[in-house]
Amino acid sequence: MNDDDILRIQRDLRRRLFEGPGAIRWRPGRELAAQLLLFLDDPQACWRITAEWLRDTLDADRVDGGFGGFVGANGRPRDYVVMAEAQRDSLRLPPVIGLRFSASNPGLRAVWCSGDVAPFGDVSQEITFTEDLRVALREIGTAAKLALPVRDGARPIGLICADWHREAPRWNADACLELGGFAQTALGPVLATAAQLAVDRMESLRTTHSIADEDRGMAVGDAQRELQDTRAMPAGHSVVAFADLTPAEWKVARLVAMGLSYKEVAREVDRSLSTVDHQLRSIRDKLGVRSTRRLVRLLNDHLKQSLT
Repeated sequence: MNDDDILRIQRDLRRRLFEGPGAIRWRPGRELAAQLLLFLDDPQACWRITAEWLRDTLDADRVDGGFGGFVGANGRPRDYVVMAEAQRDSLRLPPVIGLRFSASNPGLRAVWCSGDVAPFGDVSQEITFTEDLRVALREIGTAAKLALPVRDGARPIGLICADWHREAPRWNADACLELGGFAQTALGPVLATAAQLAVDRMESLRTTHSIADEDRGMAVGDAQRELQDTRAMPAGHSVVAFADLTPAEWKVARLVAMGLSYKEVAREVDRSLSTVDHQLRSIRDKLGVRSTRRLVRLLNDHLKQSLT
């Protein structure tokens, strides 16, 4: 799996999510999906970004997310393990990263049976929860809860849970109406793809470790050059370097970071492919990076810094 493969997958997903009759119409969902595409090769980051987004969208005290939480078609339970969480700055609840919840629990089964957002206004009185689950939720400060099953079509992927420390939660009813469909048509495909890319990367690493010594030396050299990109980048580099880009280069950089192909970028800026290629070479030289994926990461970091 190389940069070109990832960019191709990004473009395919972008078309699926933003074009045609099945395109995302809900603006907050479109904005989240566009951001997730920049981190498609990092499932941990995708879950973290989604948790932060849902915390703000629902005004939640804590949001957690991760793969699992369902019983597969083969009847084998896949426990829910929290991969990422986002908390309200003004009220810190106990952290839940790494906690595991049994997929066989009737409460989790009820979430999947609902087929949509599952609201629990008072978890202490929720009859679908077993006593041990109610105790576990109380221990992590949960009084009210929304559970959102994430699917890729009909295929279960994972869960996202929003928690409040009191029984009168502040969740946004309009957002809740959108979340069920959005989790199935957008979040599910993106997170499933991110997980598959991680698996493919591990398989690639296994293959790399089994190649001949001379080929291994070449692979190590590539990794060292990538590492040199990171080490050679001093603090504040992105702020200074991006200021060196011309307006035309800045526009091209942002379009590439959005997942557009060279041909799509050329059409967008009304320039030839060779001109776009030359501009990207100039952009990478100015930013001190050697790959488009590194460029995308650097651009996203710069944008996040500018918003804080």
